[in-house]
Amino acid sequence: MPAKPVELRNGLKFAKAGDANAFFKGILNDGDLKAYLTGEDVDVVDALFRDYCAATGWEIPGEPERYFRDWNMAEDRATRSFYVEFVSGETDDFSYIKAVRAVANWRRNGRIQ
Repeated sequence: MPAKPVELRNGLKFAKAGDANAFFKGILNDGDLKAYLTGEDVDVVDALFRDYCAATGWEIPGEPERYFRDWNMAEDRATRSFYVEFVSGETDDFSYIKAVRAVANWRRNGRIQ
């Protein structure tokens, strides 16, 4: 199976999805839970989240304001996950693995909007 490159709206490029997964796993595991992301981490996680939403056709319910890491109970087990906090105060979690896969498979027509 050929490698699927990943390119995010902020210009960050990975030769294959596995490289992108390793990069985002590092961000997820390299910080305190419930602490807001800062610096470049915000920019890259925001780009991944927005491209994930675009790739899956999920309408973002509001403007993302902040991102953080926390535990997510799914399928009877706890896993670390990224969370997005919207300006409304609502939060939602997302899997970087699912996001990378969706973006890697995304058929772009020209450019990312």
